[in-house]
Amino acid sequence: MAAKGKRQPVYLTVKKLIDPATGETVAAMVPASAADRSILRERKIRVGQQLRSDLTKPRNDGFHRLVHALGTLVRENIDGYRDCTAHEAIKQLQMNSGHGCDETRTPVPGMGELVSRQPKSIAYDCMDQAEFYQLARNLCRYIAEAYWPQCTPEQVERMVDLMPQEETA
Repeated sequence: MAAKGKRQPVYLTVKKLIDPATGETVAAMVPASAADRSILRERKIRVGQQLRSDLTKPRNDGFHRLVHALGTLVRENIDGYRDCTAHEAIKQLQMNSGHGCDETRTPVPGMGELVSRQPKSIAYDCMDQAEFYQLARNLCRYIAEAYWPQCTPEQVERMVDLMPQEETA
């Protein structure tokens, strides 16, 4: 299910097809899977309708799994993260490090400034591949600095590569 208030994205595949009206070969976007066809039916999308969309290329699924493996590595090896899921560990790392967060500063009279961090979503349709990759690198650097100073960020990344792959939600 999609996040609160967000519609689930529909994945499309570009294919060459014959336009029945003209007989010409055209590029057409078609649902990528049965689930995508079902979403379009639920939304009452019909042949011939004009649609408006913002098209993006999906992120690398394998890299998404690696970031969740990073969450598992942290959950299994760093106190304070043990009760987290892999995803919750990533969110907590974002909060603790400030990487991949939106930050607001609110002046509080007589007290100074209140800083609030809100981790950005790492969902496929919310963060592009380059930003996602940078977040992963920053989190590895943060783990090395804050928890494992005997390791370099690259060593943390290699530990993640060695983690068994688990299914992500």
